[in-house]
Amino acid sequence: MILLFCRRLGRLPAILAMVLPLSLATARAQDVLSERLTDQIVQMHRLDLNRRLQSDFEEKKQSLGNEETAERAGSLRALLLSRASTYELLDEFDRAEADYDALLAIKPLNPMVYSDRAYFYMRQSRYSEAVRDFMTGSRLVPTQAAFNYGAGRALTRMGAYAQAVEQYNEAIRLAPSDSVPVLSRGEALIQLGKYADARADFDRALALGLRRGDDRFFVYFGRGYADIFIGDFAGAVEDMDAALTARPDMVNAVVWRGYAREKMGQRRRALDDYETALRLSPKDGWIRSSISRVRS
Repeated sequence: MILLFCRRLGRLPAILAMVLPLSLATARAQDVLSERLTDQIVQMHRLDLNRRLQSDFEEKKQSLGNEETAERAGSLRALLLSRASTYELLDEFDRAEADYDALLAIKPLNPMVYSDRAYFYMRQSRYSEAVRDFMTGSRLVPTQAAFNYGAGRALTRMGAYAQAVEQYNEAIRLAPSDSVPVLSRGEALIQLGKYADARADFDRALALGLRRGDDRFFVYFGRGYADIFIGDFAGAVEDMDAALTARPDMVNAVVWRGYAREKMGQRRRALDDYETALRLSPKDGWIRSSISRVRS
């Protein structure tokens, strides 16, 4: 109706110049109001959930009594860990951290709570604090390999690969049949340029057996990468094939398989790999330069 009326007046451009900004401003105001209302509703639900979590926790805590027994401590730790996990899901990280801190006050103390808090710090990218907690746990229970392994992971995230290897060494000494710290040490050795030692670790991890599905990819990809720097290009192709069986869309494995094939003189197959990788990662300049190099 407005447009028809404007046409009849013959003043469409001038009137639209006044009407459209007004209508757009109204729409924007409605959007802002809708966003504020949504935020208020979310905040109300969040506050209500926090109240429910607190009241539920207090009710269950009261049912446990006040006597400091090992059974009560275990149940209370489970309650705190459950609530801390919920707070993390809600991005209530301060509340979650308060619960992880509270674990340390439960008597008798279970040293593994240092590991629980350390992994929380890891998820928050607070790696130095994670190392501190893992090492505290290790001092309390020097025979528990999980603390040294956790410290190694945190140090790896910090780029302190030599220190990480030291912690993995201790974890392997304490748990020689566990393939996980062996695999992790191999990855740290790669970062230090110790490719032969890394390959030996990947071989050992495979011999010990892999418990987790993702480990299959990492052990073959890591060994294939080490193969390239050792000069075993045929072995690299085989390992990257195995890695891609575990994760068919992992572009890095395709690229390094192509590189190994290029080094073996298999230019056609190398080009196929590079072109496949480019389709998966079309903005990668290194892949484009590799394609140009093989074609030239």
